[in-house]
Amino acid sequence: MNIISYPHIAGATFSKMLRLFALPAATLLLIIIDRVLGGMSGVAANMVAAIAIVLAGIPHGTLDVEIAAAHFGQKGIAGKATIIAGYIGCAAFMILLWIQLPELALISFLLISIVHFSRDWRGGVDPFLAMMVGWALVALPALASPDDVAMIFAALTGSQNGTVIAALLGAASVPAALGSLVFAYWAFRHNDTQSALEVLACITAALFLPPLIAFAIFFCGLHSPRHMADALRETGALSPLKKAAIITAVFTLSLGLGVLMFVYQGEVPADMGIIRSAFILISTLTVPHFILEHILAKTQAA
Repeated sequence: MNIISYPHIAGATFSKMLRLFALPAATLLLIIIDRVLGGMSGVAANMVAAIAIVLAGIPHGTLDVEIAAAHFGQKGIAGKATIIAGYIGCAAFMILLWIQLPELALISFLLISIVHFSRDWRGGVDPFLAMMVGWALVALPALASPDDVAMIFAALTGSQNGTVIAALLGAASVPAALGSLVFAYWAFRHNDTQSALEVLACITAALFLPPLIAFAIFFCGLHSPRHMADALRETGALSPLKKAAIITAVFTLSLGLGVLMFVYQGEVPADMGIIRSAFILISTLTVPHFILEHILAKTQAA
């Protein structure tokens, strides 16, 4: 097995001790709060987590068009228009899938998320073990909190088929959890304590915290900041002002799309409506983001 070596771009500006223990400490603190005070699985906490996931998740894909234009030599107006059209087409397809075949949309989103999240740890380790980590992050909440995940999936699909998907996901989580522990062991053995602690913190959160809170810890505390830092680095040729303008514009348009999804989703309770709109929006934006990431990875490997 290759020696693990990760750049950890997102944490480069913070002290080593902060990078090592911030995520585990936050996870432990939230578990203690949940056990002592309770309320983490309440309606308000779930809505706050869903909103946080949206607010943290949108920015790290806002510079994708600029990144794609630079990599594919399409910096002109026509080239960027083509890229934007492709992005809109992918997003529109995902929205249509949620409307016509919500079960297939949910399954597709889960599979894409597993692969996408696994890339956070593909800096040198066996890709299979990295995939196990992505799989565990998605599947373990369905094992630890089956009723909560079943309720969310039922709301997303609009039928009880969502509960079946949740049950299957939970049943498939055990091998992924074991693979994640193997990943953490190898990371410790190869002096990558940061990756080991990150994985253990995220797995612990998935097991002992409500699903949305656990996902928010990983997504808001690790995945989005890391990818945002990568995006800012890859668009270093752009001026800070232009970056800020692009990020603000794309963020506003994406948030507006989320509001429209919430308003026009039909007869759904407001609390579950926010959660449903948040995940459909994130999935809609993730598909073109994932496709770009996949193409760039293939191009760089060639």
